[in-house]
Amino acid sequence: MDNDLKAMDAVHDENAPGSFKHEAPHADDETWCNVQRISDFPRPLKETKDKAYVISSAVGKGLGMFAMRKIKMGDLIADERPLMIVPLAPLGLSAAPILQGMTKEEVNQAILDHSEEIMRPIFERMLLHEEDQKEFMGLHNSHMHDGSEPTLGVIRTNGYGLGDDLKDETKNVELVSKLSTDESKSSVILLRIRPTLGYEELKDKVGKYTSVYNVLSKINHSCSPNALRKFYMSSFSMQLRAARDIEEGEEIFTAYTDILLLAADRAKDLAPYGIQCTCRACLDCTKSDPIRVAIDPAVKTLARIEEEELQGSPAYHKTLYQLYNAYMSQNDEKKALMYGEKLWVAALAAGEKRYETFRNAELMKKSPQWMMAKMTKGMPLLQIFL
Repeated sequence: MDNDLKAMDAVHDENAPGSFKHEAPHADDETWCNVQRISDFPRPLKETKDKAYVISSAVGKGLGMFAMRKIKMGDLIADERPLMIVPLAPLGLSAAPILQGMTKEEVNQAILDHSEEIMRPIFERMLLHEEDQKEFMGLHNSHMHDGSEPTLGVIRTNGYGLGDDLKDETKNVELVSKLSTDESKSSVILLRIRPTLGYEELKDKVGKYTSVYNVLSKINHSCSPNALRKFYMSSFSMQLRAARDIEEGEEIFTAYTDILLLAADRAKDLAPYGIQCTCRACLDCTKSDPIRVAIDPAVKTLARIEEEELQGSPAYHKTLYQLYNAYMSQNDEKKALMYGEKLWVAALAAGEKRYETFRNAELMKKSPQWMMAKMTKGMPLLQIFL
């Protein structure tokens, strides 16, 4: 029995460098203190058996990443450490008092200039790695005509937000308390993507970081991406995995915005990058928008998500998990295993926990969900999820 229970634990992911657990805030330099608590930091980067990609010219998009061979869903495509990591916000807050009396345009420019002063020394610390500097400055810059200096422009164009994978809070509690609900005072602080943001959106950025890469920052956007990104603190790297099967020669895409937004809202988010997306969903938004709006992971079928090629959305993993549990509650072995096997691979791609019960019928039948359903004679719980 103990062995059965142990077998139901989450499977150790050999493809992931390990996990990072946030500790209680430290008085000074919280992020560095937490990093030092990670055993064997930084852990080695993961390698693929055969190189999976090549960076090459992409028609109308400059450079892009292309598959050198067939890549299966969940497979590792690349694992890379960033050239630079910087805070998302609010780099200009300390200058706020001297901004009073300025026009909105003058304030925005002052914030951009102040941010460049902070970013430039970080860039210059790459001095021992001149190749990194060349690669960094060789990245596309879509902010050359909005007042952004070169370093800041490259960061704003190519940075991937790290979300909760790298976040600190210690010195930001006071920072957030200083932010004002008066947008005339707070909306000019944030430099990331748009210099002007509302109070709530600005507050959400505090304590978070953005990261720039030599290879991963060259991946183009699609509103139906075929690859997923995840940052691992333990190796201080970002992994790219296939969200669905990718054919040899096919371009590999990631998403720069929330792919469940309407086409018009996605276009608004992509405008600062100078991107006019030509993916299927954007070219035929009258068909695509209703589908994306209707996708509620708790009530819609997996087929609609796959039809819209939204395997890169958190909704995909969540829907699979709910369908798997729903059919477990019906003691439907065939369908539970069908969704469980998909869930296993989707969890691998998304960096989520995987359990042998997802794909092992014997273990599945020993699980609490299965046994409870058997005891209650398969009560109609499926309607809760569908």
